[in-house]
Amino acid sequence: MSKHNKREIIKNIAIVFLVIMLILTFFSNTIMNRTLPEVSTQTITEGTVSTQVRGEGVIEAEDPYNVVLDETRKIAGVNKHVGDHVEIGDVIYKLEGEQSEELTTAKNDLDTLKSDYDLAIIESGLSQSEVAAVEAGVTVSSGTILSTLESKDKEIAALKDQLADKEKKYSEADYQAQQASGNTNTSTSDYSDLEAAVENARKALENSQNVYNGYVEAKNIVDTKNEAVANYHDAYDRYYNGYKKDDGTQVDGAKDAYDKAEAAYDAAKADYQSKTSAYETAAADFVTKSNDYTAKAQIVENADPNTDPNYNDYVNARDAAKTAMDAAEATKNSAETAMKTASSAKDKAEENMNNAKAEKDNALSALNTAEAAMKEAEKLEAVAPSEEDLKKAEEDVKAKQSALNKAEEDLKNKKNSDSSNSNKNKENQDNLNKQAHNLSVEVADLKAKIEKLQAERDAYLTEEKTKINLEKKYQEILKQDKKVKDLEAKAIGGEIKSPVAGEITAVNYTAGEKVEAGSTVAVIQIDGKGFKTSFPVTAKQAKSVKVGDEVEIINAWYYGDMEANLVAIQPDKNNTRDGKLLVFSLNGTGINPGQSITLSVGQKSSSYDLIVPISALHEDNNGNFVYKLETRSTPFGSRYIAKRVDVRVLAKDDKVAAIDADIYAYEYVITNSSKDFNNKDQVKLAE
Repeated sequence: MSKHNKREIIKNIAIVFLVIMLILTFFSNTIMNRTLPEVSTQTITEGTVSTQVRGEGVIEAEDPYNVVLDETRKIAGVNKHVGDHVEIGDVIYKLEGEQSEELTTAKNDLDTLKSDYDLAIIESGLSQSEVAAVEAGVTVSSGTILSTLESKDKEIAALKDQLADKEKKYSEADYQAQQASGNTNTSTSDYSDLEAAVENARKALENSQNVYNGYVEAKNIVDTKNEAVANYHDAYDRYYNGYKKDDGTQVDGAKDAYDKAEAAYDAAKADYQSKTSAYETAAADFVTKSNDYTAKAQIVENADPNTDPNYNDYVNARDAAKTAMDAAEATKNSAETAMKTASSAKDKAEENMNNAKAEKDNALSALNTAEAAMKEAEKLEAVAPSEEDLKKAEEDVKAKQSALNKAEEDLKNKKNSDSSNSNKNKENQDNLNKQAHNLSVEVADLKAKIEKLQAERDAYLTEEKTKINLEKKYQEILKQDKKVKDLEAKAIGGEIKSPVAGEITAVNYTAGEKVEAGSTVAVIQIDGKGFKTSFPVTAKQAKSVKVGDEVEIINAWYYGDMEANLVAIQPDKNNTRDGKLLVFSLNGTGINPGQSITLSVGQKSSSYDLIVPISALHEDNNGNFVYKLETRSTPFGSRYIAKRVDVRVLAKDDKVAAIDADIYAYEYVITNSSKDFNNKDQVKLAE
């Protein structure tokens, strides 16, 4: 290759390199801009910052009184309407009939229970004394019943085991007797006299046994009568006189105890009503003094201490009103405590009275039952034998038994004497027959005992079941009777009256409608009670206000002399993560629950030299800062640099913030960026 060609190639390469460098130089700014963060800016200006929070709420009554109907009734007429003022005892509704559905149903159920109980007594087969014991609560526990049944079952099982053994032995003895019967020689001896003696001794024993049994039955009848009389006297003492409890303590009779409990309740009720009246008077006095203090405090706040010569008098009047208000509040709190204490005493006395009433009713019922049982027992005629007669009859039975045993022994000895003349086969036959006979008697006796014990067991179980069922029915009657009495005590008759004085804010039923028990029929705003409202705000907004800040009512002319005060900042239950609730108290005339009201609360607007958007404000461990946009000129155009400037926040609202910093008005701060950047990074402006 020639030197000329080499020079041409080198020259062309140099030209291409220079062209590429020129292109890169001219387009370097454009290439760089494609990768830079794109930012939006806004100028720093003068302006105002307002920390006021504004919202709309619905007026509610503070602690409204709900008139609740505890019975199911039908409305006959409406006497009062929304907006009417009522006093205690004023009739709000007229009701149809004089008795609630619950009371009518309860009485019908009680009659049914009593009829079922009477039928159960008739079918039970129990005596009046046994019924009286059931009604007095003297019944056997389930554990005792099961223990008794178990004992009887064990006794029956033991007898069945004996019966099986005896039946087996009898079968063997009877078989042997039949096998030997072909070799027996009958005796020709006459046993008629001895057999007649045995029969006469047996009849004498039966007659003696009948006499003894008659004495025992007469004694049982007399014991039953004595027991019925004793039960009646116990029931009489329980109802009228002092008696001892199970623990041995002496108490008044049930009737006397109820009279004392009723007197204690009347005294506690009167004391509670007195304490309630004192509290309501103290509460009203506190409201008056509180309003007086609020008015005087407002005068002091509006007065200028530098120009108003009466300023000190205003302050003294305010302080005196504050002292009076505090004293009234202390009196009100003391009266409220006394009222609550009296209310607890009244409730306790009422509970004691109700318990004593139930005890009196139960004691009276037991007395009536015991008296009826005593009268029934008195109809039984019997003369109790003396202990000597009973003892003689028992000894006569034993003597007659001994005579029977001797007659049987004589007959047995005679037969044995005759059998000595028989051959060995005859003697063996007699022994086998006797053994078989004795075993058959023992088998029959065991069967009779088992049958008797089984019948006694079944009868005992049936009787105890009957008593348990009867006791259950009786307790149901007592429970239902108490329910009827409770409903009668709470019955309101044919009218629903106002229990408090105030203004009716809701009437929930009209004539002809049926009201279910437990329903609220009307709502009353009690005299002296105030109103309130609230609206939700963010936690950030809540931080800009505090209790006691000035509250402005929007369109205040519409609400007359209404005044609003911020009294609480509470968590918002509907926005637990980032919500608060501002609560205001409302005072004035003509306030109606359900009205909507718009309020503004917080400090008023203030002017500042440096105002930036909230979006331009940042914060880290070193404090608050903004990014200022700096412009630098280059041969290829302007370049923009983000520079951090530390600031001190003077005030802010939800849109702008007032700052103090080494920065000037009308400079630019970065408000948004397409990507993250750091201090002194180059950025580009959004188009």
